[in-house]
Amino acid sequence: MSDIIFSASMIVRNEEKFLAGCLQSIKDVVDEVVIVDTGSDDRTKEIALEYGAKVFDFPWNGDFASARNEALNNCRGEWILYIDADEKLRPIDKSYVSEILSDNGKVAYTVMFHPILGYTAYREYRIFRNDPRIRFEGVIHESIFRAIHEVAREDRLEIEECDLTIDHLGYEGDLLHKHKRNVSLLRDQIENDPGRVYLRWQLGVALKGLGDPAGAEQAWRDAIYLVRKKKTLSPDYSLPYYDIIKLLNESERNYSELLEESLKLFPENYLIKWTYAMTLMHDHQFEDALPLFEYLSSIDPRSVDGEFLAYNARIFDELSYEPLATCYFKLGRLQESEKYYALALQHNPKNQEYMAKHKLVSALLNKL
Repeated sequence: MSDIIFSASMIVRNEEKFLAGCLQSIKDVVDEVVIVDTGSDDRTKEIALEYGAKVFDFPWNGDFASARNEALNNCRGEWILYIDADEKLRPIDKSYVSEILSDNGKVAYTVMFHPILGYTAYREYRIFRNDPRIRFEGVIHESIFRAIHEVAREDRLEIEECDLTIDHLGYEGDLLHKHKRNVSLLRDQIENDPGRVYLRWQLGVALKGLGDPAGAEQAWRDAIYLVRKKKTLSPDYSLPYYDIIKLLNESERNYSELLEESLKLFPENYLIKWTYAMTLMHDHQFEDALPLFEYLSSIDPRSVDGEFLAYNARIFDELSYEPLATCYFKLGRLQESEKYYALALQHNPKNQEYMAKHKLVSALLNKL
Protein backbone atom coordinates (compact mmCIF):
# COMPACT_ATOMS: atom_id res chain seq x y z
CA MET A 1 0.00 0.00 0.00
CA SER A 2 1.36 3.41 -0.94
CA ASP A 3 2.49 5.72 1.85
CA ILE A 4 1.21 8.65 -0.22
CA ILE A 5 -2.25 9.57 1.04
CA PHE A 6 -2.54 13.25 0.22
CA SER A 7 -1.24 14.82 -3.01
CA ALA A 8 -1.15 18.54 -3.74
CA SER A 9 -1.85 19.28 -7.39
CA MET A 10 -1.15 22.57 -9.14
CA ILE A 11 -0.35 24.18 -12.46
CA VAL A 12 2.15 27.03 -12.74
CA ARG A 13 3.75 29.48 -15.09
CA ASN A 14 6.21 32.13 -13.90
CA GLU A 15 5.13 31.95 -10.27
CA GLU A 16 8.49 32.60 -8.58
CA LYS A 17 6.90 35.48 -6.63
CA PHE A 18 4.40 33.24 -4.83
CA LEU A 19 5.41 29.60 -5.17
CA ALA A 20 7.75 29.27 -2.18
CA GLY A 21 5.08 30.67 0.14
CA CYS A 22 2.51 28.21 -1.16
CA LEU A 23 4.81 25.20 -0.88
CA GLN A 24 5.93 26.22 2.61
CA SER A 25 2.29 26.37 3.72
CA ILE A 26 1.48 22.81 2.58
CA LYS A 27 4.76 20.96 3.15
CA ASP A 28 3.75 19.51 6.54
CA VAL A 29 0.24 18.57 5.43
CA VAL A 30 0.57 16.77 2.09
CA ASP A 31 2.65 13.71 1.20
CA GLU A 32 3.62 14.83 -2.30
CA VAL A 33 3.40 17.90 -4.50
CA VAL A 34 2.74 17.48 -8.21
CA ILE A 35 3.34 20.54 -10.37
CA VAL A 36 2.62 20.93 -14.06
CA ASP A 37 4.59 23.80 -15.56
CA THR A 38 3.08 25.33 -18.70
CA GLY A 39 6.13 27.31 -19.83
CA SER A 40 7.93 29.17 -17.04
CA ASP A 41 11.06 31.12 -17.90
CA ASP A 42 11.83 32.35 -14.38
CA ARG A 43 12.89 30.42 -11.22
CA THR A 44 9.54 28.66 -10.79
CA LYS A 45 10.75 25.13 -11.55
CA GLU A 46 13.92 25.62 -9.55
CA ILE A 47 11.90 26.65 -6.49
CA ALA A 48 9.54 23.71 -6.95
CA LEU A 49 12.44 21.25 -7.03
CA GLU A 50 13.97 22.83 -3.94
CA TYR A 51 10.80 21.86 -2.07
CA GLY A 52 10.88 18.32 -3.41
CA ALA A 53 7.98 18.76 -5.80
CA LYS A 54 7.54 16.52 -8.83
CA VAL A 55 7.58 18.78 -11.86
CA PHE A 56 6.14 17.91 -15.26
CA ASP A 57 6.28 20.06 -18.39
CA PHE A 58 3.05 20.60 -20.30
CA PRO A 59 3.06 23.05 -23.23
CA TRP A 60 0.34 25.66 -22.79
CA ASN A 61 -2.57 24.94 -25.14
CA GLY A 62 -5.04 27.60 -24.02
CA ASP A 63 -6.99 25.15 -21.87
CA PHE A 64 -6.75 25.35 -18.07
CA ALA A 65 -8.73 22.14 -17.54
CA SER A 66 -6.39 20.04 -19.64
CA ALA A 67 -3.36 21.34 -17.72
CA ARG A 68 -5.02 20.68 -14.37
CA ASN A 69 -6.05 17.20 -15.45
CA GLU A 70 -2.47 16.47 -16.51
CA ALA A 71 -1.41 17.28 -12.96
CA LEU A 72 -4.13 14.99 -11.56
CA ASN A 73 -2.95 12.20 -13.86
CA ASN A 74 0.46 12.30 -12.17
CA CYS A 75 -0.77 12.30 -8.57
CA ARG A 76 -0.31 9.06 -6.63
CA GLY A 77 -2.13 9.94 -3.42
CA GLU A 78 -5.54 8.61 -2.44
CA TRP A 79 -6.74 12.19 -2.00
CA ILE A 80 -6.03 15.43 -3.88
CA LEU A 81 -5.59 18.98 -2.60
CA TYR A 82 -6.13 21.33 -5.53
CA ILE A 83 -4.27 24.58 -4.88
CA ASP A 84 -2.64 27.35 -6.92
CA ALA A 85 0.83 28.82 -6.54
CA ASP A 86 -0.54 32.22 -5.47
CA GLU A 87 -2.47 30.67 -2.59
CA LYS A 88 -1.52 29.66 0.94
CA LEU A 89 -2.99 27.05 3.24
CA ARG A 90 -3.47 28.34 6.76
CA PRO A 91 -1.78 26.26 9.50
CA ILE A 92 -3.73 23.10 10.33
CA ASP A 93 -2.97 20.06 12.49
CA LYS A 94 -1.85 17.14 10.32
CA SER A 95 -3.73 14.75 12.62
CA TYR A 96 -6.99 16.53 11.74
CA VAL A 97 -6.23 16.13 8.03
CA SER A 98 -5.44 12.44 8.52
CA GLU A 99 -8.70 11.99 10.37
CA ILE A 100 -10.95 13.46 7.69
CA LEU A 101 -9.15 11.59 4.91
CA SER A 102 -9.70 8.28 6.69
CA ASP A 103 -13.48 8.57 6.31
CA ASN A 104 -14.51 6.02 3.70
CA GLY A 105 -17.92 7.61 3.33
CA LYS A 106 -16.67 10.88 1.86
CA VAL A 107 -15.77 11.74 -1.72
CA ALA A 108 -14.80 15.40 -1.24
CA TYR A 109 -14.43 18.24 1.23
CA THR A 110 -14.99 21.94 0.81
CA VAL A 111 -12.56 24.40 2.38
CA MET A 112 -12.99 28.00 3.42
CA PHE A 113 -11.56 30.17 0.64
CA HIS A 114 -10.64 33.87 0.84
CA PRO A 115 -10.40 35.02 -2.81
CA ILE A 116 -9.00 38.48 -2.03
CA LEU A 117 -7.16 39.86 0.99
CA GLY A 118 -9.64 41.65 3.24
CA TYR A 119 -12.64 39.72 1.92
CA THR A 120 -14.87 37.22 3.66
CA ALA A 121 -14.65 33.54 2.80
CA TYR A 122 -16.85 31.14 0.91
CA ARG A 123 -16.61 27.40 0.39
CA GLU A 124 -14.76 25.81 -2.51
CA TYR A 125 -14.30 22.21 -3.59
CA ARG A 126 -10.56 21.76 -3.03
CA ILE A 127 -10.14 18.25 -1.54
CA PHE A 128 -11.39 15.18 -3.37
CA ARG A 129 -10.61 11.53 -3.95
CA ASN A 130 -8.06 10.60 -6.58
CA ASP A 131 -10.56 9.10 -8.98
CA PRO A 132 -10.16 9.16 -12.79
CA ARG A 133 -13.82 10.13 -13.06
CA ILE A 134 -13.13 13.38 -11.21
CA ARG A 135 -11.60 15.74 -13.73
CA PHE A 136 -11.83 19.45 -14.54
CA GLU A 137 -13.84 20.84 -17.43
CA GLY A 138 -13.74 24.27 -19.07
CA VAL A 139 -10.91 26.10 -20.84
CA ILE A 140 -11.05 28.89 -18.22
CA HIS A 141 -12.67 29.18 -14.79
CA GLU A 142 -12.56 25.44 -15.01
CA SER A 143 -14.74 23.48 -12.64
CA ILE A 144 -14.69 20.09 -10.95
CA PHE A 145 -18.08 20.59 -9.31
CA ARG A 146 -20.13 18.43 -11.67
CA ALA A 147 -17.68 15.52 -11.65
CA ILE A 148 -17.55 15.39 -7.86
CA HIS A 149 -21.32 15.39 -7.55
CA GLU A 150 -21.70 12.69 -10.21
CA VAL A 151 -19.26 10.40 -8.37
CA ALA A 152 -20.94 11.17 -5.06
CA ARG A 153 -24.28 10.12 -6.53
CA GLU A 154 -22.97 7.02 -8.31
CA ASP A 155 -20.99 5.71 -5.32
CA ARG A 156 -23.39 6.98 -2.63
CA LEU A 157 -20.69 9.03 -0.98
CA GLU A 158 -20.97 12.35 0.85
CA ILE A 159 -19.44 15.77 0.37
CA GLU A 160 -18.48 17.38 3.67
CA GLU A 161 -17.22 20.73 4.93
CA CYS A 162 -13.83 20.81 6.63
CA ASP A 163 -11.78 23.30 8.66
CA LEU A 164 -9.01 23.95 6.14
CA THR A 165 -8.69 27.55 4.95
CA ILE A 166 -6.94 28.86 1.82
CA ASP A 167 -5.99 32.48 1.16
CA HIS A 168 -5.63 33.71 -2.42
CA LEU A 169 -2.98 36.39 -2.88
CA GLY A 170 -2.94 36.72 -6.66
CA TYR A 171 -5.37 39.62 -7.03
CA GLU A 172 -2.91 42.07 -5.55
CA GLY A 173 -1.08 44.33 -7.99
CA ASP A 174 -1.41 44.77 -11.75
CA LEU A 175 -3.90 42.35 -13.33
CA LEU A 176 -3.63 43.69 -16.89
CA HIS A 177 -1.80 40.61 -18.19
CA LYS A 178 -4.47 38.31 -16.75
CA HIS A 179 -7.28 40.35 -18.28
CA LYS A 180 -5.60 40.26 -21.71
CA ARG A 181 -5.14 36.50 -21.50
CA ASN A 182 -8.65 35.85 -20.21
CA VAL A 183 -10.79 37.72 -22.74
CA SER A 184 -10.31 35.35 -25.68
CA LEU A 185 -10.46 32.27 -23.43
CA LEU A 186 -13.69 33.48 -21.86
CA ARG A 187 -15.29 34.13 -25.23
CA ASP A 188 -14.34 30.63 -26.39
CA GLN A 189 -15.71 29.11 -23.21
CA ILE A 190 -18.95 31.08 -23.49
CA GLU A 191 -19.49 29.53 -26.92
CA ASN A 192 -19.11 26.08 -25.35
CA ASP A 193 -21.19 26.89 -22.27
CA PRO A 194 -23.48 29.80 -23.21
CA GLY A 195 -25.79 29.44 -20.21
CA ARG A 196 -23.15 29.94 -17.52
CA VAL A 197 -23.72 33.35 -15.92
CA TYR A 198 -20.34 33.39 -14.17
CA LEU A 199 -18.41 33.38 -17.45
CA ARG A 200 -20.19 36.45 -18.78
CA TRP A 201 -19.66 38.25 -15.47
CA GLN A 202 -15.95 37.44 -15.63
CA LEU A 203 -15.81 38.63 -19.25
CA GLY A 204 -17.20 41.96 -18.08
CA VAL A 205 -14.58 42.14 -15.32
CA ALA A 206 -11.78 41.51 -17.82
CA LEU A 207 -13.11 44.06 -20.32
CA LYS A 208 -13.54 46.70 -17.60
CA GLY A 209 -9.97 46.01 -16.50
CA LEU A 210 -8.79 46.57 -20.07
CA GLY A 211 -10.50 49.95 -20.28
CA ASP A 212 -13.58 48.87 -22.24
CA PRO A 213 -16.56 49.88 -20.05
CA ALA A 214 -19.03 49.58 -22.94
CA GLY A 215 -17.95 46.00 -23.57
CA ALA A 216 -18.12 45.26 -19.86
CA GLU A 217 -21.63 46.67 -19.63
CA GLN A 218 -22.80 44.52 -22.52
CA ALA A 219 -21.28 41.40 -20.99
CA TRP A 220 -23.02 42.11 -17.67
CA ARG A 221 -26.33 42.84 -19.40
CA ASP A 222 -25.99 39.51 -21.22
CA ALA A 223 -25.36 37.83 -17.87
CA ILE A 224 -28.44 39.47 -16.36
CA TYR A 225 -30.51 38.34 -19.34
CA LEU A 226 -29.49 34.77 -18.49
CA VAL A 227 -30.30 35.24 -14.81
CA ARG A 228 -33.83 36.35 -15.67
CA LYS A 229 -34.40 33.06 -17.48
CA LYS A 230 -33.12 30.86 -14.64
CA LYS A 231 -35.64 28.91 -12.58
CA THR A 232 -33.23 28.58 -9.65
CA LEU A 233 -30.96 31.39 -8.51
CA SER A 234 -27.39 31.00 -7.29
CA PRO A 235 -25.96 33.69 -4.95
CA ASP A 236 -23.18 34.50 -7.42
CA TYR A 237 -25.79 35.55 -9.99
CA SER A 238 -25.85 38.84 -8.06
CA LEU A 239 -22.33 39.72 -9.26
CA PRO A 240 -23.23 41.22 -12.68
CA TYR A 241 -26.00 43.26 -11.04
CA TYR A 242 -23.61 44.89 -8.58
CA ASP A 243 -20.94 45.60 -11.16
CA ILE A 244 -23.29 47.13 -13.71
CA ILE A 245 -24.93 49.25 -10.99
CA LYS A 246 -21.47 50.46 -9.97
CA LEU A 247 -20.60 51.20 -13.61
CA LEU A 248 -23.82 53.13 -14.19
CA ASN A 249 -23.28 55.10 -11.00
CA GLU A 250 -19.74 56.00 -12.06
CA SER A 251 -21.07 57.39 -15.35
CA GLU A 252 -23.96 59.17 -13.57
CA ARG A 253 -26.65 57.09 -15.25
CA ASN A 254 -29.80 55.79 -13.66
CA TYR A 255 -29.62 52.34 -12.12
CA SER A 256 -32.78 52.36 -9.98
CA GLU A 257 -34.58 49.60 -11.91
CA LEU A 258 -31.59 47.25 -11.74
CA LEU A 259 -31.13 47.94 -8.04
CA GLU A 260 -34.80 47.27 -7.35
CA GLU A 261 -34.62 44.04 -9.34
CA SER A 262 -31.49 42.88 -7.53
CA LEU A 263 -33.06 43.58 -4.14
CA LYS A 264 -36.01 41.36 -5.04
CA LEU A 265 -33.85 38.56 -6.43
CA PHE A 266 -31.14 38.62 -3.73
CA PRO A 267 -32.75 40.01 -0.56
CA GLU A 268 -30.08 38.49 1.71
CA ASN A 269 -27.10 39.76 -0.28
CA TYR A 270 -25.04 42.03 1.96
CA LEU A 271 -23.41 43.99 -0.87
CA ILE A 272 -26.77 44.71 -2.50
CA LYS A 273 -28.11 45.89 0.89
CA TRP A 274 -25.08 48.15 1.33
CA THR A 275 -25.51 49.58 -2.19
CA TYR A 276 -29.18 50.28 -1.47
CA ALA A 277 -28.29 51.98 1.82
CA MET A 278 -25.69 54.15 0.09
CA THR A 279 -28.26 55.12 -2.55
CA LEU A 280 -30.76 56.10 0.13
CA MET A 281 -28.13 58.22 1.88
CA HIS A 282 -27.16 60.03 -1.32
CA ASP A 283 -30.87 60.66 -1.93
CA HIS A 284 -31.03 62.27 1.56
CA GLN A 285 -33.25 59.50 2.90
CA PHE A 286 -31.17 59.28 6.05
CA GLU A 287 -33.80 57.71 8.32
CA ASP A 288 -34.34 54.89 5.85
CA ALA A 289 -30.63 54.29 5.38
CA LEU A 290 -29.81 54.07 9.10
CA PRO A 291 -31.28 50.63 9.90
CA LEU A 292 -29.53 49.07 6.91
CA PHE A 293 -26.12 50.41 7.94
CA GLU A 294 -26.81 49.47 11.57
CA TYR A 295 -27.63 45.93 10.50
CA LEU A 296 -24.49 45.59 8.39
CA SER A 297 -22.27 46.98 11.13
CA SER A 298 -23.67 44.42 13.58
CA ILE A 299 -22.30 41.51 11.52
CA ASP A 300 -18.96 39.93 12.32
CA PRO A 301 -17.30 39.38 8.91
CA ARG A 302 -15.50 36.34 10.33
CA SER A 303 -18.88 34.66 10.72
CA VAL A 304 -19.91 35.23 7.10
CA ASP A 305 -19.82 31.91 5.26
CA GLY A 306 -21.01 32.83 1.82
CA GLU A 307 -22.10 30.32 -0.79
CA PHE A 308 -19.90 31.01 -3.84
CA LEU A 309 -19.74 34.65 -2.77
CA ALA A 310 -17.21 36.78 -0.86
CA TYR A 311 -17.71 40.30 0.46
CA ASN A 312 -15.33 43.15 1.08
CA ALA A 313 -15.16 42.89 4.88
CA ARG A 314 -15.07 46.70 5.17
CA ILE A 315 -18.81 46.94 4.43
CA PHE A 316 -19.34 45.45 7.89
CA ASP A 317 -17.28 48.09 9.68
CA GLU A 318 -15.57 51.16 8.19
CA LEU A 319 -17.76 51.42 5.07
CA SER A 320 -20.87 51.32 7.25
CA TYR A 321 -19.52 53.33 10.18
CA GLU A 322 -18.72 56.38 8.06
CA PRO A 323 -22.17 56.51 6.38
CA LEU A 324 -23.79 56.02 9.79
CA ALA A 325 -21.84 59.00 11.10
CA THR A 326 -22.93 61.05 8.09
CA CYS A 327 -26.61 60.09 8.40
CA TYR A 328 -26.69 60.87 12.12
CA PHE A 329 -24.95 64.21 11.51
CA LYS A 330 -27.48 65.17 8.86
CA LEU A 331 -30.27 64.29 11.31
CA GLY A 332 -28.71 66.45 14.01
CA ARG A 333 -27.87 63.49 16.25
CA LEU A 334 -24.34 64.52 17.07
CA GLN A 335 -23.54 62.02 19.80
CA GLU A 336 -24.26 59.07 17.50
CA SER A 337 -22.37 60.80 14.70
CA GLU A 338 -19.30 61.28 16.91
CA LYS A 339 -19.46 57.62 17.98
CA TYR A 340 -19.39 56.30 14.42
CA TYR A 341 -16.70 58.71 13.18
CA ALA A 342 -14.58 57.43 16.08
CA LEU A 343 -15.25 53.83 15.02
CA ALA A 344 -14.41 54.62 11.39
CA LEU A 345 -11.13 56.17 12.58
CA GLN A 346 -10.29 53.05 14.57
CA HIS A 347 -10.39 51.07 11.32
CA ASN A 348 -8.68 53.72 9.20
CA PRO A 349 -6.73 56.01 11.55
CA LYS A 350 -4.88 57.84 8.75
CA ASN A 351 -8.01 58.97 6.89
CA GLN A 352 -7.84 62.76 6.87
CA GLU A 353 -11.54 63.18 6.06
CA TYR A 354 -12.57 61.06 9.03
CA MET A 355 -10.23 63.02 11.28
CA ALA A 356 -11.61 66.38 10.18
CA LYS A 357 -15.26 65.34 10.50
CA HIS A 358 -14.70 63.70 13.88
CA LYS A 359 -12.99 66.86 15.11
CA LEU A 360 -15.87 69.02 13.84
CA VAL A 361 -18.57 66.90 15.49
CA SER A 362 -16.60 66.76 18.76
CA ALA A 363 -16.26 70.57 18.73
CA LEU A 364 -19.99 71.00 18.13
CA LEU A 365 -20.77 68.67 21.01
CA ASN A 366 -18.48 70.63 23.33
CA LYS A 367 -20.45 73.79 22.57
CA LEU A 368 -23.72 72.24 23.71
